Amino acid sequence: MRRLLPLTLMIALTGCLDPVPPTPYQAAPASGGSGYSEVWKDERRAEVRFAGNWRTDRQTVEDGLLFRAAELADQREAPRFAVHDKTIERNVYETVETPPFPSWWYRDRYRSRGAYGRFPPRVRSWTVYTAVMQIEILPEGVDQPENVQVRETEAVLEELDPRIRRPSQSPQS
Repeated sequence: MRRLLPLTLMIALTGCLDPVPPTPYQAAPASGGSGYSEVWKDERRAEVRFAGNWRTDRQTVEDGLLFRAAELADQREAPRFAVHDKTIERNVYETVETPPFPSWWYRDRYRSRGAYGRFPPRVRSWTVYTAVMQIEILPEGVDQPENVQVRETEAVLEELDPRIRRPSQSPQS
């Protein structure tokens, strides 16, 4: 004999299935959104940005940012790049879901049990990280600037490549 799950249990179970994967390593759309982007200030200086969605953790955002900076240096055949400034923005969003009051009968029946009856409001919150870095490409023969962090292009690419999740790969659980 087949048993049916109660409606509340079915809703709880289906709520766990989330169709939105963490942000993969991909270019951000021109209209904005998650992924990487860069703006060149001149031939050697750029502002690199990596924005995650609400499922992307901070480490993944930072890895994507540094990997993109190394890719840009590699495209210009530079063995090194300098990191002049790096910031991580953390935005927390919240929604409050209140229970529905479908009829006067429901409101009147549960009015005495508090402002929301038997069902208190539910607060959901999520965090979105965006990382921004100012880099300077250091071609062969160029002196490295003082008081800034200089990264080796090939070393960064080799270190981070196994951790970078591209769009064709399945999400990590």
